[in-house]
Amino acid sequence: MTSDATQDGAHYLLGHTDHELRRLDIQGDLYRDATLRAFRDAGIEPGMRVLDIGCGTGDVSRAVATVVGEAGSVLGIDRGERAVEAAREWARDQGLNNVDFAVSEIDEFHSPANFDAVVGRFILMHQPDPAQVLASVVRSLRAGGVVCMIESYMDALLSGPHSFPASPLYDEIVRWKSAVVAGAGSDLHAGGRLKQLFGAAGLPQPRARLEARLEGGADSPYYEYIAHSVRSMLPEAERQGLGGFTNADADTLERRLRDEVLASRGMLVAWPVVAAFCRTETAPATAP
Repeated sequence: MTSDATQDGAHYLLGHTDHELRRLDIQGDLYRDATLRAFRDAGIEPGMRVLDIGCGTGDVSRAVATVVGEAGSVLGIDRGERAVEAAREWARDQGLNNVDFAVSEIDEFHSPANFDAVVGRFILMHQPDPAQVLASVVRSLRAGGVVCMIESYMDALLSGPHSFPASPLYDEIVRWKSAVVAGAGSDLHAGGRLKQLFGAAGLPQPRARLEARLEGGADSPYYEYIAHSVRSMLPEAERQGLGGFTNADADTLERRLRDEVLASRGMLVAWPVVAAFCRTETAPATAP
C-alpha cells in the first residue's frame, strides 16, 4: 500500500511524496530478482490472470506481467490514487496492454474465482488483521490458484548483524527506521509470520524462504534508497515524537552512508524478505 491515511486503526507511514515514489522505484529494482524467483517457484506461468494487491506505483504488477506474458493479464489495486495514476502512466508510456490498475481498498475488492494467482509485496505488514486481508483476497482466486506473498523481515536485521565491518551510521538508521515502523503499527516480524498467516487465512502450508541482498561499492542504489526512506518517514517520526533525524540529515545521508561504507570497504545487509507461496486446494469459501 502507498497511502498515508489510517485504516482500521493502523497508520501507513510513507505517504505519496515525490521522494516516496522515487523510493518505491528503487525498491522495485532492489527486490525484483527475489520477486521474480518467488513468482516462478510459486507456479505463476504464461497466460495466467493475476491480482496484485497494494500495487503502489506498479513495480510488482510489471514484474509479474513479464512472467504471464501477453497471453496473461495483471490487475493491480491500491487505495492510493496518486500511486495508481503513476502506475497507469508508466504502463501507458511502455505500451503495456496486459496490465491495468484500479483504486480500491484491498479487503473490499472481490471478483469471485476470476484470477489464477494473487500476489503482494510488503503489504500484509501494514494491515491490522493481515490474515483477514489475505483470506478476503483469496476469495477472488479460482480453485487451485496460486498465492504468493513477499514480506519484509525487519526484525531479523534489527536483532542480527547488518553491516561488515560495523557501520555506526547504518546501525543508527536501522534502529530509527525500525522504531518508526513499529510505532506506526506495522509488523517488523511480518516475514517471519507468513506461514502462520497463511494457516490463519485457511490456506495450505506454504513453501517459504528468506533472502537478503548485500550492498556496497560506489554505485549501489541502496544509499539513495535509504536516504529517501528516512525522508519519507520523517513526518511519521514527528507524529510519534521521535527524534534522531531531520530534513537536513536526509539531505546528506546518501553521501555520508556511501562515504562510510567505502572508507571501510564494507557491506550493508539490505532489509531481508521472506517469500511464501502455495496453491489453494479447493474453491475458497464465499464470505457471508
